[in-house]
Amino acid sequence: MTYSAHGSPEDGAAALDLVVAGFGPSGIALAAAVEDHDDEAGGAPLAARYLEKAADSAWQPNLVLPGTDIQHHFLRDFATPRDARSRFTFPHYLQQSGRFYPFTLMGGYVSRLEWSDYVQWAARQVRGPVDYHREVVSVEPVAGGDGRVRAARVVSRDTRDGSLHSSVGRNIALATGHEAYVPELFRPHLGERVFHASQLLPSLAALGDRPPKRVAVIGAGQTAGEIVLHLAAQDPDAEIHSLVRHAGFRMYELGHFSNEVYFPDETDYFYGLEDEKRERALAQARATNYAAVDPDVSTALYQAVYQDRFTGRQRLHMHKRTEVTEVERTADGGVLLRTEEVFTGERGLIEADAVIICTGYREAALPKALAAFTPYLRLDAEGRPEVTRAYRAETTEDCEVGIYLDGLTEWRHGIGSATSFSQMAAKADTIHRDLRSRLRQPVAA
Repeated sequence: MTYSAHGSPEDGAAALDLVVAGFGPSGIALAAAVEDHDDEAGGAPLAARYLEKAADSAWQPNLVLPGTDIQHHFLRDFATPRDARSRFTFPHYLQQSGRFYPFTLMGGYVSRLEWSDYVQWAARQVRGPVDYHREVVSVEPVAGGDGRVRAARVVSRDTRDGSLHSSVGRNIALATGHEAYVPELFRPHLGERVFHASQLLPSLAALGDRPPKRVAVIGAGQTAGEIVLHLAAQDPDAEIHSLVRHAGFRMYELGHFSNEVYFPDETDYFYGLEDEKRERALAQARATNYAAVDPDVSTALYQAVYQDRFTGRQRLHMHKRTEVTEVERTADGGVLLRTEEVFTGERGLIEADAVIICTGYREAALPKALAAFTPYLRLDAEGRPEVTRAYRAETTEDCEVGIYLDGLTEWRHGIGSATSFSQMAAKADTIHRDLRSRLRQPVAA
């Protein structure tokens, strides 16, 4: 396919203003910013298309456990920090659902179930075309006869039949989120009995009438704590082993001042730091969101362990300062974990029917989908794209495509700019403003 000087493929397929890969929270927030602007400005709407590999926009559907909640204020939604008048706000969702007044009597945080429903509700408010079951596999440069790249072809695979589809855009936003992280030790054993927490509910359901009686939960974060409590509540006869590498479940850093790292001006501060200082600042901020639990979960876990001590019936086995050194499969299909105490070196053995890996998510240095675009990207010494404050990847002079890394630059913009909802609306606003500015510029001949 060749490309015309006016930014449209010469085979007749017009280039869109924006193609968004991923229609989870980041993609929805960006769509909300786009459509709020279109509603206010009138005229022709921005030509955008949204692609999502899942069947819908459900937020963490495999982890919506009874009694769990979100750990941030509900006003930090898809739009309120940007424009409280938006039709995408959580208060508007409550008003539309008829639950506004009952909600005001609840107090505390929003349940995961209701927040997930809000996410899907917001996705349905988007008028622009959304293609579900479309997994983006590559973003490819489209060069014109003069060699300049003025658009990109986004190739996606239909997850139902494997067919390939493409959309061409002048601007691309990657909002695909972080990837589930599984330590190398466990990867050869992934399957029915060993799985990442992101697959919790379908994996447990797949076991059918053979629910595991002995379960090992690897990790010390909020998800791990919630899963331990969920398993204990589901089966009073279950034997649950919790393995953490330090002295036990820690609580989040909940200080008011330290949690201002989720404010937009902190992103400005973080972005302005030099590389080594950014890494140090990010290390300090991690205690507010990673490898820890909230007070409710910490209390519930301790109460459950105390109850075991009181009754003399140990159901929860809390393995502190313990790491897994070997993983083996047993003849009856179970899993054998060889462990070691991190300081004393004392060895142990745990037999489990299932192992749930709660080791979080990782951010790719360079998203795989951008491999074909590498010659046109400016990369730093670590192989990561150089990005502007507006989350746009810096490109070479012969490339005019705007490539936005939406929620994929925690290392550059700080902890508030990744998976947290806290800056979802502010981040979308920053990207949207930059996008509109670019679209107002004349197309180079």
